[in-house]
Amino acid sequence: MPIPTNERRDDIIYFLLNKVKHSEEPQDFSYYRKDFEGKIVKKDEVIEHLKYTMEKGYLKGEMVDGASASQEEEEAPFAVCRNVQITQEGLNVLRTDFFKV
Repeated sequence: MPIPTNERRDDIIYFLLNKVKHSEEPQDFSYYRKDFEGKIVKKDEVIEHLKYTMEKGYLKGEMVDGASASQEEEEAPFAVCRNVQITQEGLNVLRTDFFKV
């Protein structure tokens, strides 16, 4: 289900795409609180926005459960993705919406 426009946060989408943009081959990526540069984000928001970027075709990959019982809340990743790669559409979004590539 798509995120309603009034709940979509472009800053989260930017950080999700930006982390992956330099990888030429599909790689595994984990998204942690520190990846969002001090922004206040919740795990559910990150997962929801990550699903959105995949549904829109900005990223290709597979989401997996990243939480580990042995990790403390602050150290546990918000989300883990396998074989992630940014698409041309994702690069276009970075270029046109965020003016960064």
